Amino acid sequence: MERKNKDGLTEKEFLERYNPGDYKRPSVTADILILGMNEDYSSLKLLLIKRGDHPFLGCWALPGGFIQENETAYQAASRELEEETGLKGLYLDQIYTFTKPGRDPRTWVMSIAYLALIPALQEVRGLDDAEDAAWFDLRFTDNTIELLSEEKDVQIVYDLKKEVFNNGPVKYENYTSTLVSDEKLAFDHVEILIEAMKRLREQIYYNNQAFCLVEKTFTLSELQKVYEAVLGKPLYKKSFRDMISDKVTETGKEKTSGFRGGRRSTEYIYKA
Repeated sequence: MERKNKDGLTEKEFLERYNPGDYKRPSVTADILILGMNEDYSSLKLLLIKRGDHPFLGCWALPGGFIQENETAYQAASRELEEETGLKGLYLDQIYTFTKPGRDPRTWVMSIAYLALIPALQEVRGLDDAEDAAWFDLRFTDNTIELLSEEKDVQIVYDLKKEVFNNGPVKYENYTSTLVSDEKLAFDHVEILIEAMKRLREQIYYNNQAFCLVEKTFTLSELQKVYEAVLGKPLYKKSFRDMISDKVTETGKEKTSGFRGGRRSTEYIYKA
């Protein structure tokens, strides 16, 4: 016998009478933070698009858009990435869901944010509702976020302050940001950037995301530069090589490092 609820309704009867309009529903977007390395492995690069419509018209932002009824958040992130920048087939990892009230001036909007990693920078252009797109140098320290595009003559800078927050009996650290430049990121995208970098720094020691930021073959010096760019600090050569020794294998060839004046070194691949 089919069970009935306290009002004497079967599930079919309940669903026939259910009115979704009784509850206000948020819109949901997928936003994507896309990271790569520059050619000489001296800096992380972040892809931003320039918004071509209100709100935040003319501001630089992360690529993204609204999730449609017939797709998952992951599928929406992949679609928006290709529609706004032309990029496809990238590593995508969900970061966090951002739900702060008022984060979007249009209406109640929640964002499911993704981190994408790219092994080689590709040419990008603003497509769909993006007026422009560009790779920005990203410098992320405990005190500052700096985004710089010499090509577009844009600099976006936030001061960071590390604070301790309580979650029940657990204490954890996070950053609060203060804009100090004339240009800014749209919406709460600086918070997505902070959360993505925190997550990547925590995971890169024991996961394999670093190998998404190098070509299929690489030198150990190039790989070490990736770790250092993400972590924001230099690593001792021996300690680094001990840490990754069981993740890589030699190809039997040599290649020239991407650094200026780079010399030929042993070539490696990721040991899948």
